[in-house]
Amino acid sequence: MAIEDFKMLEPSNVVSDLVAFVEKQLPQFPSSEEFIQILEKKKNENQHSLAFCIFMTQKSKAKFIFARENAQKGSSVVDIGVYWGANLILTVEAKLLPTPIGSKTQPRAEHEYVYGKGAGIQRFKDGDHGRDNANNLLTESGLIAFVKEKDFQFWLGKTNEWIIDTQWGHMELLRKIYFKSTGKLLSTHTRINSPSILIHHFWVKVS
Repeated sequence: MAIEDFKMLEPSNVVSDLVAFVEKQLPQFPSSEEFIQILEKKKNENQHSLAFCIFMTQKSKAKFIFARENAQKGSSVVDIGVYWGANLILTVEAKLLPTPIGSKTQPRAEHEYVYGKGAGIQRFKDGDHGRDNANNLLTESGLIAFVKEKDFQFWLGKTNEWIIDTQWGHMELLRKIYFKSTGKLLSTHTRINSPSILIHHFWVKVS
């Protein structure tokens, strides 16, 4: 598809095309030059996100720009903002699984993918993440998990256990679309006084 074709699409169709693009390219990410070189020394969450952004932008030939740390509500910053021209069309939070333990002064909870301080799904539910550059709430966003241990089925069980712990309701559980060399899941979450948000979960093994 040429860049001119992207410009003719409605924004909702562009998001669908973007999601399909990420799904297609993600299996190549762990063996890519971007992944290997950028993560050679530091293997933290930020470096994984940076490598992912550069890899995806290169693969899309800049039809989509994957930008690190995009401003959201107030002082909140989402890990990845995906642009179509000047339009921020998808925000993506990035998490390592399992969650790093953090430090003595700043410990991190194992359920950070779902709820708690700095949590992935909760930030979208609260409306702190999932906003465009005019501060309007997006109807779709993403979570990418860089899976370092265990398999996808294990993490599906764990994330849904954590969602049950929150008592948000069974309608908000993750739904498996497929588990192959990468994983794709969906979840839908309520937001206070706002429409629900659909989250695309992209899981990739990086061990």
